[in-house]
Amino acid sequence: MPTFVYVLMGIALLIALLLLSKVRVIFSYEDSLRIYARFLFIKIGIVPSKVKKPKKKKKEKPKAPSLPAPADTEAIPKKEKSTVSKLWEMRSALLEIIKKFLGKLHFKFLKLRINIACDNAAKTALLYAGANQGVSYIIEILQNISNVDVTNKSDIFVNADFISQKSDFEGKIELYIRVAPLILVGVHALKEYIKFQSTKED
Repeated sequence: MPTFVYVLMGIALLIALLLLSKVRVIFSYEDSLRIYARFLFIKIGIVPSKVKKPKKKKKEKPKAPSLPAPADTEAIPKKEKSTVSKLWEMRSALLEIIKKFLGKLHFKFLKLRINIACDNAAKTALLYAGANQGVSYIIEILQNISNVDVTNKSDIFVNADFISQKSDFEGKIELYIRVAPLILVGVHALKEYIKFQSTKED
Protein backbone atom coordinates (compact mmCIF):
# COMPACT_ATOMS: atom_id res chain seq x y z
CA MET A 1 0.00 0.00 0.00
CA PRO A 2 1.21 3.56 -0.71
CA THR A 3 2.67 5.58 2.15
CA PHE A 4 -0.03 8.26 2.03
CA VAL A 5 -2.69 5.56 2.71
CA TYR A 6 -0.93 4.66 5.96
CA VAL A 7 -0.72 8.36 6.82
CA LEU A 8 -4.46 8.80 6.20
CA MET A 9 -5.24 5.71 8.26
CA GLY A 10 -3.08 7.03 11.09
CA ILE A 11 -4.81 10.44 11.00
CA ALA A 12 -8.25 8.77 10.94
CA LEU A 13 -7.29 6.59 13.93
CA LEU A 14 -5.97 9.62 15.82
CA ILE A 15 -9.20 11.57 15.18
CA ALA A 16 -11.29 8.57 16.27
CA LEU A 17 -9.31 8.24 19.51
CA LEU A 18 -9.66 11.98 20.12
CA LEU A 19 -13.45 11.89 19.60
CA LEU A 20 -13.78 8.91 21.96
CA SER A 21 -11.61 10.48 24.67
CA LYS A 22 -13.22 11.99 27.77
CA VAL A 23 -13.26 15.47 29.24
CA ARG A 24 -13.30 14.92 33.01
CA VAL A 25 -13.98 17.15 35.99
CA ILE A 26 -13.19 15.56 39.38
CA PHE A 27 -14.62 16.80 42.68
CA SER A 28 -12.68 15.49 45.67
CA TYR A 29 -13.13 16.22 49.37
CA GLU A 30 -11.12 14.89 52.29
CA ASP A 31 -9.75 17.64 54.49
CA SER A 32 -10.55 20.29 51.90
CA LEU A 33 -12.29 20.64 48.54
CA ARG A 34 -10.30 19.99 45.39
CA ILE A 35 -11.65 20.38 41.85
CA TYR A 36 -9.57 19.66 38.78
CA ALA A 37 -10.13 18.87 35.12
CA ARG A 38 -8.45 16.20 33.00
CA PHE A 39 -8.20 15.78 29.24
CA LEU A 40 -5.82 13.17 27.85
CA PHE A 41 -2.51 13.91 29.61
CA ILE A 42 -3.47 17.46 30.63
CA LYS A 43 -4.51 18.22 34.21
CA ILE A 44 -5.88 21.66 35.15
CA GLY A 45 -6.41 22.65 38.77
CA ILE A 46 -9.59 24.65 39.42
CA VAL A 47 -9.94 24.67 43.23
CA PRO A 48 -7.75 25.69 44.95
CA SER A 49 -6.64 28.11 42.25
CA LYS A 50 -3.14 29.49 42.12
CA VAL A 51 -3.03 33.01 43.50
CA LYS A 52 -1.11 35.32 41.22
CA LYS A 53 1.19 37.84 42.83
CA PRO A 54 0.05 41.39 42.14
CA LYS A 55 2.33 43.25 39.79
CA LYS A 56 3.95 46.42 40.97
CA LYS A 57 2.28 49.41 39.45
CA LYS A 58 4.47 51.94 37.73
CA LYS A 59 4.19 55.50 38.89
CA GLU A 60 2.32 57.50 36.31
CA LYS A 61 3.21 61.06 35.52
CA PRO A 62 0.46 63.57 36.31
CA LYS A 63 -1.48 64.40 33.19
CA ALA A 64 -2.54 67.88 32.23
CA PRO A 65 -6.24 68.53 32.75
CA SER A 66 -8.11 67.97 29.51
CA LEU A 67 -10.96 70.12 28.32
CA PRO A 68 -14.42 68.52 28.36
CA ALA A 69 -15.48 67.11 25.01
CA PRO A 70 -18.25 69.01 23.21
CA ALA A 71 -21.70 67.61 23.74
CA ASP A 72 -22.92 65.38 20.95
CA THR A 73 -26.05 66.76 19.41
CA GLU A 74 -26.99 63.46 17.75
CA ALA A 75 -29.64 61.27 19.24
CA ILE A 76 -28.37 58.87 21.93
CA PRO A 77 -28.80 55.29 20.73
CA LYS A 78 -31.00 52.96 22.73
CA LYS A 79 -29.28 50.71 25.19
CA GLU A 80 -28.86 47.14 24.08
CA LYS A 81 -30.62 44.42 26.02
CA SER A 82 -28.70 42.95 28.91
CA THR A 83 -27.29 39.42 28.79
CA VAL A 84 -29.83 38.26 31.38
CA SER A 85 -32.78 39.42 29.27
CA LYS A 86 -31.32 37.75 26.18
CA LEU A 87 -30.88 34.49 28.08
CA TRP A 88 -34.46 34.78 29.34
CA GLU A 89 -35.72 35.10 25.77
CA MET A 90 -33.70 32.01 24.85
CA ARG A 91 -34.87 30.04 27.90
CA SER A 92 -36.67 27.30 25.96
CA ALA A 93 -33.65 26.73 23.68
CA LEU A 94 -31.28 26.80 26.68
CA LEU A 95 -33.35 24.21 28.53
CA GLU A 96 -33.24 21.96 25.48
CA ILE A 97 -29.44 22.37 25.23
CA ILE A 98 -29.01 21.62 28.96
CA LYS A 99 -31.25 18.57 28.60
CA LYS A 100 -29.12 17.26 25.70
CA PHE A 101 -25.91 17.98 27.63
CA LEU A 102 -27.12 16.16 30.76
CA GLY A 103 -28.20 13.24 28.59
CA LYS A 104 -24.56 12.82 27.48
CA LEU A 105 -22.95 13.64 30.84
CA HIS A 106 -21.84 10.85 33.20
CA PHE A 107 -21.61 10.99 37.00
CA LYS A 108 -19.13 8.45 38.33
CA PHE A 109 -19.18 7.89 42.09
CA LEU A 110 -15.67 6.84 43.10
CA LYS A 111 -16.01 7.47 46.83
CA LEU A 112 -18.80 8.68 49.10
CA ARG A 113 -18.16 7.94 52.77
CA ILE A 114 -20.30 9.64 55.41
CA ASN A 115 -19.73 9.05 59.11
CA ILE A 116 -22.60 10.36 61.27
CA ALA A 117 -21.82 11.09 64.92
CA CYS A 118 -23.08 13.48 67.58
CA ASP A 119 -23.40 13.65 71.36
CA ASN A 120 -26.89 12.07 71.40
CA ALA A 121 -27.52 8.46 70.29
CA ALA A 122 -31.13 9.10 69.21
CA LYS A 123 -30.10 12.13 67.18
CA THR A 124 -27.27 10.12 65.59
CA ALA A 125 -29.75 7.43 64.53
CA LEU A 126 -32.11 10.01 63.00
CA LEU A 127 -29.31 11.77 61.13
CA TYR A 128 -27.99 8.42 59.90
CA ALA A 129 -31.41 7.46 58.51
CA GLY A 130 -31.76 10.86 56.82
CA ALA A 131 -28.26 10.74 55.29
CA ASN A 132 -28.72 7.16 54.09
CA GLN A 133 -32.03 8.01 52.44
CA GLY A 134 -30.66 11.28 51.07
CA VAL A 135 -27.79 9.53 49.25
CA SER A 136 -30.27 7.11 47.65
CA TYR A 137 -32.52 10.00 46.54
CA ILE A 138 -29.59 11.97 45.06
CA ILE A 139 -28.41 8.99 43.02
CA GLU A 140 -31.97 8.28 41.86
CA ILE A 141 -32.53 11.92 40.78
CA LEU A 142 -29.24 11.95 38.85
CA GLN A 143 -30.18 8.66 37.17
CA ASN A 144 -33.41 10.26 35.95
CA ILE A 145 -31.73 13.29 34.36
CA SER A 146 -28.34 11.90 33.36
CA ASN A 147 -26.08 8.83 33.41
CA VAL A 148 -24.82 7.56 36.76
CA ASP A 149 -21.97 5.05 36.96
CA VAL A 150 -22.16 3.12 40.24
CA THR A 151 -20.13 -0.09 40.12
CA ASN A 152 -18.80 -2.63 42.62
CA LYS A 153 -15.65 -0.51 42.83
CA SER A 154 -17.66 2.53 43.98
CA ASP A 155 -16.92 3.17 47.65
CA ILE A 156 -20.33 4.34 48.92
CA PHE A 157 -20.78 4.00 52.67
CA VAL A 158 -22.95 5.70 55.29
CA ASN A 159 -22.15 4.85 58.90
CA ALA A 160 -23.67 5.69 62.30
CA ASP A 161 -20.91 6.20 64.85
CA PHE A 162 -22.26 6.11 68.41
CA ILE A 163 -18.81 6.40 70.00
CA SER A 164 -17.27 9.43 68.34
CA GLN A 165 -18.94 12.83 68.64
CA LYS A 166 -17.79 14.29 65.36
CA SER A 167 -19.18 13.60 61.89
CA ASP A 168 -16.87 13.44 58.90
CA PHE A 169 -17.19 13.14 55.15
CA GLU A 170 -15.02 11.99 52.27
CA GLY A 171 -16.08 12.04 48.65
CA LYS A 172 -14.76 11.79 45.13
CA ILE A 173 -17.08 12.22 42.14
CA GLU A 174 -16.05 12.35 38.51
CA LEU A 175 -18.10 14.09 35.84
CA TYR A 176 -17.16 13.20 32.30
CA ILE A 177 -18.38 13.53 28.74
CA ARG A 178 -16.79 12.23 25.57
CA VAL A 179 -15.53 14.72 22.97
CA ALA A 180 -17.86 13.56 20.16
CA PRO A 181 -21.15 14.12 22.10
CA LEU A 182 -19.76 17.40 23.44
CA ILE A 183 -19.15 18.63 19.87
CA LEU A 184 -22.70 17.59 18.90
CA VAL A 185 -24.14 19.55 21.85
CA GLY A 186 -22.02 22.55 20.83
CA VAL A 187 -23.27 22.34 17.22
CA HIS A 188 -26.86 22.15 18.48
CA ALA A 189 -26.28 25.21 20.70
CA LEU A 190 -24.84 27.13 17.74
CA LYS A 191 -27.85 26.23 15.58
CA GLU A 192 -30.25 27.39 18.29
CA TYR A 193 -28.37 30.69 18.64
CA ILE A 194 -28.43 31.32 14.86
CA LYS A 195 -32.14 30.46 14.80
CA PHE A 196 -32.79 32.87 17.68
CA GLN A 197 -30.86 35.67 15.98
CA SER A 198 -32.71 35.15 12.68
CA THR A 199 -36.11 35.31 14.40
CA LYS A 200 -35.10 38.55 16.14
CA GLU A 201 -34.07 40.17 12.85
CA ASP A 202 -37.36 39.29 11.10
